[in-house]
Amino acid sequence: MSLGIVSWALFSIINLLMSSEFVKLKSQISTSDMIKSLIVSGVLYFIPIIIGALGHNAGYYVLALVIIVYSVALVNVILSMINASDANMTIKAVMIFASLAALVFNGYWMILAFRYRHRLDKIRDEKKYQDIKKWQEQQKK
Repeated sequence: MSLGIVSWALFSIINLLMSSEFVKLKSQISTSDMIKSLIVSGVLYFIPIIIGALGHNAGYYVLALVIIVYSVALVNVILSMINASDANMTIKAVMIFASLAALVFNGYWMILAFRYRHRLDKIRDEKKYQDIKKWQEQQKK
């Protein structure tokens, strides 16, 4: 859950930087649009996190989907810095590096999520196996 919050924070910081004037995009994003974007991303991130914290694994699946969607947005940041920014090379490089770092972090989150799911599957399968074994022993009696 905490890694989901970090993912949202990374996206939000990069998004805020993209709306600032120092990246020198050809079309600037208004402050009200930026606030709306942060609110929407916060809702999309935190609802699945809360659902997962309440013990429903479906929250993690929804969060994975949200992280994939926002990872595509990070790829768009990279493309925008290459094609639509008049900033100097240092600023472009920093923004591209930050986006790449956030993408790597999101990939790491996905790996951990799949490992967690695999662990839960093993626990569930072992419980089912023990239940079947117990049932078979009762049938022998």
